[in-house]
This record gives sequence, C-alpha cells and structure tokens, in this order.
Amino acid sequence: MCIVLNVHTMLFLVILSSLSCTACGAALQDDMSELWNFTESCLLTLWQSRIYLYTAAAVVFGVWFTINLLFVKKWTLSPVSLKARKPVKKQEVSGDVEKVIHVSCVKVFYGSQTGTGKGFSNEIAECVRAQGIQCEAIDMKEYDPEDRLVEECTSKTVCVFVVATYTDGQPTESAEWFCKWLEEASTDFRYGKTYLKGMRYAVFGLGNSVYVSHYNTVSKNIDKWLWMLSASRIMTRGEGDDNVTKSRHGSVQADFQAWKTTFLSRLQALARGEKKACSGNCKKDSCKNKKKHKEEAGSSTNSEEELMESSSESESSSEEELSHGSVIDMEDLGNAMNHMKKAKVKTKA
Repeated sequence: MCIVLNVHTMLFLVILSSLSCTACGAALQDDMSELWNFTESCLLTLWQSRIYLYTAAAVVFGVWFTINLLFVKKWTLSPVSLKARKPVKKQEVSGDVEKVIHVSCVKVFYGSQTGTGKGFSNEIAECVRAQGIQCEAIDMKEYDPEDRLVEECTSKTVCVFVVATYTDGQPTESAEWFCKWLEEASTDFRYGKTYLKGMRYAVFGLGNSVYVSHYNTVSKNIDKWLWMLSASRIMTRGEGDDNVTKSRHGSVQADFQAWKTTFLSRLQALARGEKKACSGNCKKDSCKNKKKHKEEAGSSTNSEEELMESSSESESSSEEELSHGSVIDMEDLGNAMNHMKKAKVKTKA
C-alpha cells in the first residue's frame, strides 16, 4: 500500500515540474522575442536614417577642424609665441668619421745582383713605414707577375721598382722572369692595353753611363712596358749612375737619396688624396703648405724634362711596334696616334 502511494506521489511531482517548465519556457521565449523585435526595430531605424547620421558627423568634424586650424594659425603668428620659441640646436654627430685611405700599402720590388738595389729597397721601406704606411720589400724572383700583378690595380697600392742593368743591357737573374713576362704582356693582345689600368708606380734604375748603349736599359724598359699597359707613373723615373764623373749628384748613392726624397714627398701627397702636386701658385689662405709646395715644385722642375723624355721614349717605342706589324686594336691605334701628336706639340713648344 505504501509503495503504491509513493509511485503516485512521484508521478504527480513529475507532471507538476513539466508543467512549470513549460510555462517558464513559454514566458522566456516571449521575453526573447520581444527583445529581438525591439533591437531589430532600433537597428532598422538607424539604417534608414544613416544619411542624416553621416551628414551630422561630417558637419561636426568640419567645424572642429576649422576651429583647430584657425587657433593654430593665430598662435603661430602671435608675437608671444615667437618669443616663446627657443632655437633648436643641431645635435653634434657623435662617433669618429671614417678616414678615407688613399694609399693602403707600398710594395718595393727589387732586382739586384750585387745587393745595392736590395739595400736601397730596404731603405725605402723603412722610410715609408716611418710615415705610417705599410711597406714591404719584395725580391722579383719570389713574385709571380702573371697571377698577382693585376691585383695591385685595385688595392690602392703604390709599386716601386728598383732594378739594375746587368751585362749587355739585360736584367739581373732575379728580375729576368718578371721583365720577360712584362715585355710579352705589353705586346700581347690577349691582355689588352688597359690590363694594368689603375696601378700606380715609380721606377729607379741602377746603371753605369760608361756603357752608353745599355745605360739603365732595364729601368727604361720596365717604365715603358708598364706605361703601355696603362699603369700610372706617379713621378719621374730615377737613374743612379755608377760613373762618378757623369753622375748628376756625384755618386749612385747621392742620386738615390735625391730621388728618394722626391718620392717620399710625392707619397705624402698621394696619402692626403692629392692627385696632382701643388705648383706653388696657391691662392691666398687656400693652401697650408704653400712654402713647402714651392720648394717641391722647384725641385721637380729639373726633372720634368726627364719625364718628357721617358714619355716620348714610350711613345716612340709604341710607334716602332706599330711599324713592325704587331697585332693591335683600332682603339689602341687611335690612342697611340694621339700620344704621338701630343709629343710633337710639346717638342714644338
């Protein structure tokens, strides 16, 4: 009997709860539908009146922008604002400015038989290092020009050649291969006439004027061959004479010292970035070393004729090569003709 009553009670409770849930769900659904209808009506109203909203926003923005522009313009033109302004100082750039290097290294190539050329080369190297520039003395027999000489064109290096003339105008044993390759390259169309363009060089030769026909032949040839390959001579070729009676300065050592002084002065100018030496005719307050440049210009005037002779020798040699029927490009032929014309004009002057 008790069990039957409990079952009826449970059924009654289940039915009652289901009825209450149904009533609550219906009420909640009605509330949600009313809320959605209200939201939908508001959004629809805003969408229908969007043109008016856009217009109002544009008018408000235009008024604000106009007022702001007039206020700023008035403030900038007022004298009070001008006094209130403080000059802005330029900030100094911190850090060291990178120093431009015009001469990175000096290489002194020597071809010596008795050791005189080697001694002169080591002396040049010591003086160059004293100026703060890297320098090394190189024996020509330990240097392969075929593989390495072209590298000197782009490395901001200055090359110095101290060479002696040996028996019958031939180079010394240590410089034999270097001279042979350079001579062949100067006339070989496979290398071209601009093979050593960009290379800077100077030449000092050792010889004896007693042997007139072979006096300083090797230094003259090296100077000529380098010029034919478009290398740039930075100064006059120097000549040391073992013949004391005809030596320009009394001995081969004195000839070398005079040439070395000029070379070191020219090297300093190159290291400063000067492409051409000062003539001494500087304008007022435009040159700090005017007096020094005048002295250098005076010492260099004596060697200008020698420089012209070496250039004319190179030009005449190229003319001889053309007459011998060697293979040459039309562009090189035009350059050679221009050089010969310039040489004729200079001789007439």
